[in-house]
Amino acid sequence: MKKIETKIDEAFINTFLLPREKVVTDFLMNVLSSQYQFREDDRKIEVISLYYYAPQPLSFLFALPSYEYYAPDKTTQIAELHLKEHSLEDYSYFDVQELCKTVLDENNIDYSAYLNPENHLDFANYWKNQNGLEIDFIKNCWKNAKENTCSKMIGFLESSDNSSGTFDLDNGFELPFEIEIDEYLKSRGYLINKEI
Repeated sequence: MKKIETKIDEAFINTFLLPREKVVTDFLMNVLSSQYQFREDDRKIEVISLYYYAPQPLSFLFALPSYEYYAPDKTTQIAELHLKEHSLEDYSYFDVQELCKTVLDENNIDYSAYLNPENHLDFANYWKNQNGLEIDFIKNCWKNAKENTCSKMIGFLESSDNSSGTFDLDNGFELPFEIEIDEYLKSRGYLINKEI
């Protein structure tokens, strides 16, 4: 079963993620190179929060100064990326389901036991990698954007509903729920002046 998971991973990456890579990376490069005027004053933003839309991580991304450090009422602009505006349609659960069926068919795997009464495939029984692949994709785009801009800005990734924790985009791992961003950065040697 591990082999088929790998094949579905590859198909998902090639079908849904790679076509979005340039647009997402370019958006993040614009964030990192201060193309967005987050505030009216000239305070340098050192820590950014990047949010993805929880139900569909690659349909909508937005970035803003981290409210752990910067006063929310001083934020005048939020950087937003709507992939539909770049001719990239959202993919649905059903699109992913069809992709899974195609890979299973190509590998002569009988998935009839995973069909529900409406004949929809419940791929959660054998493939649960979608969210992890999407998060890894965003982290990789961030890494590429940082390399291209040589920015020193620190970034944290969170879901719009805060259900998936906080990811350190620069080091690629998830912060424990009980640790605040400020405490975490101090433990790594960063001392950033808080406005709030």
